[in-house]
Amino acid sequence: MVLLSYILTFIGLFQIINSLDSCRRTFGKNKYDLNQLNHLALEGDDGDFRYVLTPCGLVPKEKCGKTTGPLEEGMMACQERIATSGFESAMGFLDGYGKSPNLEFQENPQGPGTGVLMTVRNALCNARERLVTVTLICDKIVKSPTTMVIVEAPTCQFAITVKAAGACPISGGVAGGTIFIIILLIVIIVYIIGSIFYNRVIKKETGLAVLPNPGFWLLTFGLFMSGCKFCFSFIRSCFRGSPTLSSKDYESV
Repeated sequence: MVLLSYILTFIGLFQIINSLDSCRRTFGKNKYDLNQLNHLALEGDDGDFRYVLTPCGLVPKEKCGKTTGPLEEGMMACQERIATSGFESAMGFLDGYGKSPNLEFQENPQGPGTGVLMTVRNALCNARERLVTVTLICDKIVKSPTTMVIVEAPTCQFAITVKAAGACPISGGVAGGTIFIIILLIVIIVYIIGSIFYNRVIKKETGLAVLPNPGFWLLTFGLFMSGCKFCFSFIRSCFRGSPTLSSKDYESV
């Protein structure tokens, strides 16, 4: 169970880092970090449906309408039927959640430094591909926008326009994803040092027992070494002209 919890934690961290990285873009001399917008829940409607978008972040599920079952993970935008206040469909997903194709980015066609055009094609609409283009326009006055303009034309093709200071080019500094990784490493180091101190001083443990969860780390190291040995054996067999390893070969590793 401990191993499973660690694996699930690592998967979650991978998804977060992947989504953070995909939303940092450079076009010529202009660098954009759209993660500055991932705390927003932008709303818009067309009379029949209400839409909610969290650019480069997870949309709050409670804003997507009533539903009888669990919603898919990784949703960046959703559609709610106004008449019933019920969840209608997902509008798009972040990278790192198993949806394809990945998000596409290009600089705003209005000109360098004016913002970013994001294209989302990884959700369905009436059993076919849904196309969502999000034009993020640089507007340094709009610090925390709450609304967006959305138009569907033709069916299943949506054009969203958002004005925000977070869509402007950044000037130097450390990106949000880098800050997250630094904080994560600091937390891990503090956890390891604190656990070693507690196990050695308070519990009077010695040897490997001073490490936090020594069984997990020994198992991880063993699996890593087994994987290395298997890869080495496979490569060696390729040079010998027999690239296919049998189950007997694997068990011998």
